[in-house]
Amino acid sequence: MEDLWTRNERPIPAVYWVAAALGSLAVVVSYATAWWVPWFVRDMAGYLPESVYPFGLGLMLTFSTIVGLAFGALPFVAVRWPVLAAGLALLPVVPAAIDPQHPGLHFGVFASLCAIAVSASWRDMRVAVAAAVIAELVIVGWLVSGGHMAAPFRADVNLDHGGTRVGLGVVYGVVVGLVVLAGWALRRSAERELERRALAARAGDVEQQSAVVAERARLARDLHDVVAHHVSLIAVRAETAPYTHPAIGEEARGVLGDIAADARLALDELRGVLGILGRAGGPERAPQPTWSDIRALVERTRSAGVEVEMVGDPAVDVAPGAGYTAYRVVQEALTNARKHAPGSRVVVDLEATSQLLTVTVSTPLPPAAGSAATGGLGLVGMRERVEALGGRLLAGPVNEEFVVEAILPRSVAVGAA
Repeated sequence: MEDLWTRNERPIPAVYWVAAALGSLAVVVSYATAWWVPWFVRDMAGYLPESVYPFGLGLMLTFSTIVGLAFGALPFVAVRWPVLAAGLALLPVVPAAIDPQHPGLHFGVFASLCAIAVSASWRDMRVAVAAAVIAELVIVGWLVSGGHMAAPFRADVNLDHGGTRVGLGVVYGVVVGLVVLAGWALRRSAERELERRALAARAGDVEQQSAVVAERARLARDLHDVVAHHVSLIAVRAETAPYTHPAIGEEARGVLGDIAADARLALDELRGVLGILGRAGGPERAPQPTWSDIRALVERTRSAGVEVEMVGDPAVDVAPGAGYTAYRVVQEALTNARKHAPGSRVVVDLEATSQLLTVTVSTPLPPAAGSAATGGLGLVGMRERVEALGGRLLAGPVNEEFVVEAILPRSVAVGAA
């Protein structure tokens, strides 16, 4: 109810156009069937020959019909511009009040203001009430003046007896009250219908989102069943190889141990990623890697035989979302370096300021560097992660090196990645 007296800029419901059409019909009938023309038009017509109006009803019917059609548009105008419509509806009051022969009122003014009161209730209920009050004041002015009223169907209402004025005032007052109630009821009904449609739309969005979440969970389960099985098999075979093949040397045993450790780590990270993919708003089951875990990532890469130099301090306090993305950038860059430039020296440079994180991974370009060194799904995934946090990723050859540089905002909320 608190917004009932404020201007409403929401789309106009269809029911208001129906109400405007009904009000327009009442206004057109009120003007077109009343035997009335302004006094100056009547005086001008006195100079015209009778043959100008060969169809019987003459000037009055012609003029009344034109006026009726013109003022019949006011309820439609009031739906969008209620103040303008109310002002135009009062125009016939002036010539009717100063008619030297029959001063009085045209019933069409009252009908127009009542129709405008209903039509204007959606855009501005204050204007609707004001239009209804003005309609009652017009009636009071007519009752006080004692003039006549040009009514529909050629009726002419005269106030010959003072006792009837009070009764007419009460009747018109009740009508005005009913008009205000009708405008209020129409407004509340239209608002409830809009709310119902909004709730239905939100319910549809929730249902669609639930379907997406369910599909993501299904994909996560399928990926886990397929990929995790094979990664687990690699880990198990690498761990059991020294026992099933006792002749394997110590160096081979160490390599197999590293393979098993990397497979176990990949399996843990795969489960974490699939947990994110398949979750439906629940808490994480395992902590995600962050900025401080980059050192351990570099150490594992070194143990795999890659020469890696790390510059910077990974022990500074960084928001989990930004740290997680930085970790994934370094991980993907080291994987690409090991894949495309085996045996080359890799430099990981970490820089943390009060506002930004900068991660730079540089690797010497291989002798025949092609498109594989400058693109792929890995770089696309890195760029999506970085840009999702409002950062920027640069990847490409720079001075005989392939450089991956990610710039991230340092204070990113948890879960933003």
